[in-house]
Amino acid sequence: MPIANPFELGRAADRSEEINIIPIRWGLVSSLGLFQHKYGTTKTALVPRTTEEDVLIEDRNWNERDNAMKGIERDILPLQIPHYPLDDAITPQDLDGQIDWRSITSGGNGLVTLDSVRAEKMERIRRAHANTLEFARVQALKDGTVFAPNGTVVTNYYDEFGVTRKVFDFELNSHTEEPKTKVDGVLRHIRQAVGGATMVGEVVAICSPEFFSALTTNSFVFESYQYFNQPQGAGVLNQRLDDNPFGLNRYYQSFRYGGITFIELGGEIAGRKFVEDGEAYAFPLGTNLFRTYFAPAERFGIVNTTAVESYYFEHMDEKRSIIEIMTETNFLNALLCPDAVVTLEVGG
Repeated sequence: MPIANPFELGRAADRSEEINIIPIRWGLVSSLGLFQHKYGTTKTALVPRTTEEDVLIEDRNWNERDNAMKGIERDILPLQIPHYPLDDAITPQDLDGQIDWRSITSGGNGLVTLDSVRAEKMERIRRAHANTLEFARVQALKDGTVFAPNGTVVTNYYDEFGVTRKVFDFELNSHTEEPKTKVDGVLRHIRQAVGGATMVGEVVAICSPEFFSALTTNSFVFESYQYFNQPQGAGVLNQRLDDNPFGLNRYYQSFRYGGITFIELGGEIAGRKFVEDGEAYAFPLGTNLFRTYFAPAERFGIVNTTAVESYYFEHMDEKRSIIEIMTETNFLNALLCPDAVVTLEVGG
């Protein structure tokens, strides 16, 4: 549709389609369904823990009875839920003389409306909430800590459960040891860590590009990777996750090897990498050991009610000169079996 040419007064120019430069919308971990959502009514989640030990009964003489059954240990893990507020505003300057290119082609007057500005800001805010949740989940898997860069909450699940993060050196660049032996070790460790409390379904490893490339080009793995990328292997594995069982999009390459699905997760948010160079993090799906606890907003009519994932509030001042937008999301990602998440390194 022709519009006024800003370079030549009185002449027209064709309006091209709008170009939107938008960051990639990451959501791999959330799409996996790893974390179960729990909607609470307070800012604290109390997780009861019960620890049992297996017993082998030792033999004794017939006149001895000094074997005793070990007791069950019970305690409560208190978890404080962080608060993530995000505010914005709409002012008359956001509307004054602002062209809405989409309105021109649909027969409108070509100027933005309050509703269109509000919708655009809400979309950006929703993306920020989703990015924060996704990055916080990856950080929990990365090192077992809660994403709270300002230190309002300090939680390390490895300290809380008294375990040490297990690290497997895959020696992928040495080409002297078949990675399958390391994969077997990872699977054994995860199954042992989970124990009898729940069943392990799929084991997934989110990988840095360096780790994924080193794995798929390793001399012991390369032939398998090439085979599964051929049409005859499509029924077993799709290199891109467009048609994969997790329903993920084309941003992620994957490769199933030795019982673990390796998914490449490059990229970053606000300058912070998801996965550190040369590393991968493996964890089991299908358990109830990963949870996200949500807390309600601290406002009348909402406090002490069941939480939702995000809150959005608007307030217009008496002079009608600004609309304040106040949003928040309050959540905590919990690893209730941190020993079931392990780090894999390229090594070698």
